[in-house]
Amino acid sequence: MTIRFHRDGLVTAANLMAVGTLVVGLLMWAAGSFVFFTDVDRYPWYGKLGILSAAFVVQLSAQRRPAVALGAMGLLVALDAYAGPSLPLWIAVSDVMYIGVVRGSDRLRRVVIVLGVIATVAGAVAGVIAGGARAGVLTGLIGVALLLSPIGYGLSVVATRRAADAQKSAAVAQAQAERSAALADERRRLSRELHDTVAGHVSAIAILSEAARDADEPGPVVESIRGNSLAALRELRAMIDLLAADGDDITTVRWSSLDPLIAAADAVGSTVTVNGDTAGMPRRLEAVVTRIVGEALANATKHAPGHPVAVELSGTGDTVHLTVRNGWTGAEPSTTGQGLANMQIRAESVGGHLDARPVGQEWVVNAELPR
Repeated sequence: MTIRFHRDGLVTAANLMAVGTLVVGLLMWAAGSFVFFTDVDRYPWYGKLGILSAAFVVQLSAQRRPAVALGAMGLLVALDAYAGPSLPLWIAVSDVMYIGVVRGSDRLRRVVIVLGVIATVAGAVAGVIAGGARAGVLTGLIGVALLLSPIGYGLSVVATRRAADAQKSAAVAQAQAERSAALADERRRLSRELHDTVAGHVSAIAILSEAARDADEPGPVVESIRGNSLAALRELRAMIDLLAADGDDITTVRWSSLDPLIAAADAVGSTVTVNGDTAGMPRRLEAVVTRIVGEALANATKHAPGHPVAVELSGTGDTVHLTVRNGWTGAEPSTTGQGLANMQIRAESVGGHLDARPVGQEWVVNAELPR
């Protein structure tokens, strides 16, 4: 179980070291090992109690104000120089320097590193001067243990934290990129759906409206306009229902959805012949075939009215072959529209491929789609 001190005075994990240092200091006091490097303990009892209490308070404040704590601990070290040095105080110094590295700013971190190195080297030199090489080595090792080791451990913690933050930032950036890509894919999908469900019928309505003005008997043309209007409305309602559903794997378009487009082509003199049907096809494949044929019919009605259109649908094994032919006027297809690109995308969505190009005097759309 983790014990924690909160700001209201309850125990926190960060302050357990302060409590531990106080307890260790009291035990050293009781064992007669309060000071080191000297056999003479010049500390009065109230001095020991005061230095332990002051170090405890400084350690408690180090988490919130590491710079102030380091300054206060330096003052305690200066006061301790006459009667000490006392081992419990230097243990507290070790903890405060670690906190300064982990919790402090980059500037404070650099200051702590410099002070730790200077104190360790100065202590070793002073040991050599006062007691010879053996004392200098011992003092240097104590400096490494009490000052440089906590600094090194603190730097390791900082590096680990920064790596975790960088990884988290990278994960957030990746999630945002994936979200943006998903939104872009969804926008393109909606664009294709709107183009294939509405644009063909609206284009047919515009062409039929022109034909109705010049027709001697506009009744059949007007009826075709009405049929395409109702078909566009049904497609819009179906798309709205699909967007409101939990998933998008429900296909609403069927082979019979081509009837208004066939009627529109017939109304402007483009006789449509259909050989084959989608009986037995999976719903998703039926929807793809229907969308491709619907776009081909809309293009034929728009760009080559009056020319016959032939739709051939057949299956060989696990492959569905689709061909749509219509008379070609010689005009290059528009580069601004999305119709041809949408047909190719729909074919690729089921693992197939599609080719649309002029062949002689005809415009031919060929698609091979796996079942």
